[in-house]
Amino acid sequence: AMGDIFISESRFQEAIDTYTRIREEYPEKLDVNLALAESFYRLKKFEKAINIYTDVLLFDDENVEVMITMGNIYNDMGRYKEAENIIIDAINCTNPTMQMYYQLAMTYGNQGEFMSAILALQEALALSPEDIEIKYQLAVAYMEVYNFTIAAKYFEEYITIYPQDGIAFFLLGKCYFMVDDYPAALLALLQANNLLHDDSR
Repeated sequence: AMGDIFISESRFQEAIDTYTRIREEYPEKLDVNLALAESFYRLKKFEKAINIYTDVLLFDDENVEVMITMGNIYNDMGRYKEAENIIIDAINCTNPTMQMYYQLAMTYGNQGEFMSAILALQEALALSPEDIEIKYQLAVAYMEVYNFTIAAKYFEEYITIYPQDGIAFFLLGKCYFMVDDYPAALLALLQANNLLHDDSR
């Protein structure tokens, strides 16, 4: 109870002290472990948080929420392969959500594995077909594998929703240029220039 109050007031070190004492007595009490791990995470003590979440999985080995949180922490630490592995474990344990595939795609992207990122983003899009952020990330990933035609298609959809996004117009113009559609490239780049110039005022 006191630990919960400390967390609600962002007093994470005091929460850690409290939950550590309780955990010594009840090492497998799930809510205590989760609160302690969260407190370490909030203080950016990533390794300590990972250690506790790993302990939780020893006695609750299909806790998808813990796996996804560990994926986030590994990504924050730059340990992308470990993030990838734990997110795949989570996907294999449950009916995967769009967010799980999206997180997996970002992990692949961080490793420069853009074809794998595209496959994960396509799984995410199948679960959330109207999600414009997924389409934007697909466009960027297709650029990375030099498929500028498909990248342009996704950027075109994106700018219908976000017509003020100068960066998206710039990237769309680059895609048109790479497929030799110079008139369309010029129009997109001029629009990008106008929007980005407006932003800087």
